[in-house]
Amino acid sequence: MMRYITTAVMVIGLSVSASSFSAMAELGPEEQKLADMMLSGDMVQLKTASKRIFSTKMADPELLDIAAAILLKKYPRAVRSDVDSLAWLARAIGASENGRYYGVLSEVVENTQIDKLERHADTALDELPGAEGEQFVAGMYTLPEDLYSKEADADIVSRLKEMMLAGDLASLKRAAQEMSSKELRSEALCDLAAEILLRNYATAQKNQADTFAWLTNAIGRSGMARYRDALREVEEHSEIRKLRRYAESNRDELSEETTEQYRKGMIDIPLPDYAF
Repeated sequence: MMRYITTAVMVIGLSVSASSFSAMAELGPEEQKLADMMLSGDMVQLKTASKRIFSTKMADPELLDIAAAILLKKYPRAVRSDVDSLAWLARAIGASENGRYYGVLSEVVENTQIDKLERHADTALDELPGAEGEQFVAGMYTLPEDLYSKEADADIVSRLKEMMLAGDLASLKRAAQEMSSKELRSEALCDLAAEILLRNYATAQKNQADTFAWLTNAIGRSGMARYRDALREVEEHSEIRKLRRYAESNRDELSEETTEQYRKGMIDIPLPDYAF
């Protein structure tokens, strides 16, 4: 039977705040709190809720249907930063020992391209007795349309570029970490990362080293051959051992194809000094 969020929630714009889902059917206070966390759209809250469901072996189908719906929606386009949360979500479903979710976990095991997620889904699948009763399938629980939806590429680039140009090390590091975790192949972002590195590596201070190392990670995870020479320059000439080491390891992640190399000055814009 297909379930829908309440009319009141739909009227106020499908808000996914905790209060928006307080009217969801027949959940106790603890289960409701965990449902609200899963429906928050925040991967950290999703992970926290999943760990709680797993550790307490909660088996309420109303709660587990939400977990299954999120897992089916999110796993096909999961990125590196999603994996822990989705792995815990799969384990939470397995801990219920409810055969209703056998098909869900089987689909993840058979189709995910992420080894860690496949392993955890397979472990969770082993905890189920088999495909017992009506199987949960996508659409049996209707999530808000934009919940855990993929952010548009142009919006990601714009948001991360703004963070990289904010002028502080913390914002620059967060942007680089997100680029790394999502393995973004954005020439616009990687050009900016390379320009920041090339302008700053020679005079970098110890307090900047970790952030600049994350920039090399962001470039390396892109796999784009365009940045081999930029990372090689940092590897060969930086006076900071950590930065040289990260530049070397990330250069090895780049494609060997022949292509135009990024050179310092290809982006001709003022940059902050990232001193704090």
